[in-house]
Amino acid sequence: MRRAQAIAAFAMTAALALAGCSAKRPEVELSQAPGATGTPAPTQTVTVTEIDTRTVTATTTVVRTATVTATPTVTVTALPRPSLTTSTVFDRAAALADYATLVNDVRVLDRMSLAGNAAALQLDLLAAHLARLGANGAPPGLDAPSYYGRIVSLGLFARAASDEAAASSPVAESRYAVIRQETAVLLSLVNGALATTFTLPTTVPRATTTTP
Repeated sequence: MRRAQAIAAFAMTAALALAGCSAKRPEVELSQAPGATGTPAPTQTVTVTEIDTRTVTATTTVVRTATVTATPTVTVTALPRPSLTTSTVFDRAAALADYATLVNDVRVLDRMSLAGNAAALQLDLLAAHLARLGANGAPPGLDAPSYYGRIVSLGLFARAASDEAAASSPVAESRYAVIRQETAVLLSLVNGALATTFTLPTTVPRATTTTP
């Protein structure tokens, strides 16, 4: 019994002591007390990534060297068809002789160097033979304006080639190639009209001149 009373008295004394303390000091929350310790705030780590984007433009220049070899060219201009004001009687015998002369002219020119006075003279002879052929009448069955137009064109080319050969121009050989080709066409037309067999000789290697 006395033990219980002692415990009760101690509890009362402690309660009064606590009450006295509360009356003298204001109440302070633990959260506001300076120097309070608790659970530390979590640490957040922020990672900043910088992306460096650079555009590089490279220009490459490719230089190509081309070798161009210049070759002489001949421009062929067709002459207008001549209008005939007079008619010439076709002399077959004279014409046949002139056609044979054309074939021989080509044979000689094929074997010559087309540079120098000798070639120029031979081309002048070809032009003269063509002019003589043009003074004759057209073969029966051939269109006269077309026939004379071919002969006149060949004569003009022969004279031009003669001047070029005299000057040792490389164009003379190119022009003569056209003359030879068109002479073959003329003879084929004549063969059809006169039942003849005029043909140009087979081409042979051309002689060349060398300058020491």
